[in-house]
Amino acid sequence: HEINNPLTAILGYSELLELGIHGPVTPAQREAISRIQRSQRHLLGLINDVLNFAKLDAGSVRFDLADVSLADAVAAAESMVAPQMAAKNLHFVLPSCENVPAVRADAEKLRQVLLNLLGNAVKFTDRGGEIAVTCEAGPTAVRLAVRDTGIGIPAEKLEAIFEPFVQVDRQLSRPNEGVGLGLAISRELARGMGGELTAESVEGAGSTFTLTLPRAG
Repeated sequence: HEINNPLTAILGYSELLELGIHGPVTPAQREAISRIQRSQRHLLGLINDVLNFAKLDAGSVRFDLADVSLADAVAAAESMVAPQMAAKNLHFVLPSCENVPAVRADAEKLRQVLLNLLGNAVKFTDRGGEIAVTCEAGPTAVRLAVRDTGIGIPAEKLEAIFEPFVQVDRQLSRPNEGVGLGLAISRELARGMGGELTAESVEGAGSTFTLTLPRAG
């Protein structure tokens, strides 16, 4: 609360300014207000990442496991990153996952992992590239892979991306990149649901992140 309350106040007051409550707003001032709001949301996201990782590290995260439809989970996550994909003119390939068995997972945490994987794919794929999601069922587990045609990851740094506070290359960092906790959190969430998160990549030719979860039933 000590951190969230001031950040919420910053957003609230900036929105009042944007609405012209305290007088007319010039185009230059409106742009400055927009920058304040983007920075506020970015900082709040970083803080939430740190808090979430601290909870996972302390073993205090509760997992409410249930039978979850992968098709529904993917559709929900895709709808949230669709505007970013459209803005970069990315081609999204999604073969139907309707016939894939349900998985045993925490629906909210599964959504968080998928959002992170899709968000990273969008972030590190150049305009006009492709992002594909595929689902495959095995005897005891279901695998969901997110493949992109982005910048890729050097082989010697592939495993390091799952370490907390690690970013592959600062020169490749985007303006809105986080503190290197997204993949660390995603892997811990996958493992907390009895699954795993792995990566394969070719530098300059894209990456594939594979989430494996137990089959329902």
